[in-house]
Amino acid sequence: MRPLLPLCLLLLGTGAWAQEDYGQKGIYPIYEVSGQWVVFDKRPVKGATALAAGSRFLVIGSEGSSVFDVARTSGTYGGACRGHKPLRLRAALLKGPRSAVGRPIIGIRVAERFTLKGSRAVYRRLPSKVGEATYTALDGALRKAAAADLEAGRFPLKSDDEAAHSAQQNPKPDKFQIKIDFGSDLPLKGLPNAFVLVEESEVSASSRRCLRLADGGALVGECAEMPRALMAETALLDFVAYDPSGAGSPFLLAYTKSTPLWGDERWGFVLKPSGPRLFLKDAMDIRCREGF
Repeated sequence: MRPLLPLCLLLLGTGAWAQEDYGQKGIYPIYEVSGQWVVFDKRPVKGATALAAGSRFLVIGSEGSSVFDVARTSGTYGGACRGHKPLRLRAALLKGPRSAVGRPIIGIRVAERFTLKGSRAVYRRLPSKVGEATYTALDGALRKAAAADLEAGRFPLKSDDEAAHSAQQNPKPDKFQIKIDFGSDLPLKGLPNAFVLVEESEVSASSRRCLRLADGGALVGECAEMPRALMAETALLDFVAYDPSGAGSPFLLAYTKSTPLWGDERWGFVLKPSGPRLFLKDAMDIRCREGF
């Protein structure tokens, strides 16, 4: 049986979804809780569930991927909050070859007979390669993009930031503060010099963090926003690329490399020659800050 993951990527390419659509298209964040790898049932529904015992998931992690089974379900805390109080949720406990995966990031629901045999998937860890040359190549383009988004109303502004609201009428690129927190080359079909980066732009007291795609010194597509509701710094994230077909159509995953005090985070992006697209953001909000 051919691996089904390319179909999952095709579905991902149809659009991004918000947190209230958790688990759509069979893709879930995976966390480690009290020594168990779990998928939370954050949107329980009556009847059958993808998280029932016997369900199977392709788990992609910090070191690779493998197929896991849902061993059983159990109630646990940490997956969500309501009114700043933790909710007890059903969680699917996964069993499989953890050493092949490393730190778990996401799980994709697969059919009972799914196999990775004959898979051409390519997995890459993406160390940051940001330096002076990165700023030389991209600083001007990032400033222009931020100014254009500000003028078009796509740059989030604090309601009491009068200076930023005033600048919106005639934004000047040189007035922005630009910081590139992460950047790495990666093979992407259609872009010979593909470079993925996380940048933060600031005007007055308002800021925005984006995952962006570049080709040489040119930005490709729009900002895929990464709001810093729970995450203090991008440095707490590690990045990997997983190309299920091996043909240069990867998706990019970001995860907390160690558990912060407020809880883990998971991010997922589809990367195409037209630009990046967010498909998953999630947090283990154990302190119930309810930022996501």
